[in-house]
Amino acid sequence: MADFRRFMTAWVCAIILGTILTAGTLRILNLTSKEIGQSHKPIEDSNHFSVQWMGFSPTDYSNLYPDYYICINDLAESTLTMQIALQILNQEAYGYYFLIEQNSAPPAGWTISTFYIGYIDVDETLTFVYSDIERTKPGSISGGVLTESVDLVAKAYWDSSYTNLYSQDNFAVTFNFIDRTAAVWNQLYNSDFDDASVQGWSHIGSGNLIVSSTYYRSFQYSLRLYSNDVWGAAYRKSFDVTGPYAEAYLIFSLRSTNWEYPVSGYGITPRISFDGTTYFRPDVIPSTDKWYQFIIPIPVGTSTQVDIYAVCRDDTAFKHYAYLDDVFLIAK
Repeated sequence: MADFRRFMTAWVCAIILGTILTAGTLRILNLTSKEIGQSHKPIEDSNHFSVQWMGFSPTDYSNLYPDYYICINDLAESTLTMQIALQILNQEAYGYYFLIEQNSAPPAGWTISTFYIGYIDVDETLTFVYSDIERTKPGSISGGVLTESVDLVAKAYWDSSYTNLYSQDNFAVTFNFIDRTAAVWNQLYNSDFDDASVQGWSHIGSGNLIVSSTYYRSFQYSLRLYSNDVWGAAYRKSFDVTGPYAEAYLIFSLRSTNWEYPVSGYGITPRISFDGTTYFRPDVIPSTDKWYQFIIPIPVGTSTQVDIYAVCRDDTAFKHYAYLDDVFLIAK
């Protein structure tokens, strides 16, 4: 008789690559398997594990926004490569060979190839990145938002030739492409800090906040945050979206000399908190000294305190800085 005594767990996240890099929301993909007796035979007639979105890791978060959000403006590349970081813990009775591929044809503009993960033994955990998924950058979006889902499938095989299927299940990943220049948007806030002021921003954590001309996305200033704290420092500002709006998005560009916490187990920067609760983390630790463009949905009908954790000090106490520029708040 089948039971649910064993299971596999995994977490998934996505990142969009380009000269400017747009990060999405980190989330967990949970695969729950049921062992079919003790037979070592391939089973191809039905699914024997299920895929379910669970939010993102670690647990200090809200999973109110399960989709990915990508601003198409100011991206240098015409093709966006999604990097989906996946971790699978195999707690089945046997080891299997895993792959990820498309389950059905994607919308126009997408290219999805099979990614052969390889063998994962019993009680083994494997972390890998699925990057064989691309989307041609959309052009202008008259409605402001283009939402598309891709239908992927996780498969487990008995053999290295991937011919004897044990089980599979499909799952959808949803992407929201935003065109901030579309006429439907009201621009509630915009700052490039070129008036040489902090534009109402403050910071939390040990360090300081100044307008700087060292690096910038738009000439000639950005907002520099210095961290003297291994736990990280954050930009802070409250945004009021109390008008008659159904949706709103905060768009901003970041650059940092040190994203990652040096203390094991305390997660990574960047992360974005609303009123003290973490809502967004990127899936893959960004590269240092490179501009990244972020977009996050922000609550409407209220004022929200936003904290953007962008830099931390390493164990050697070298000075590290983050730079914030081209901030937009749009709503409709």
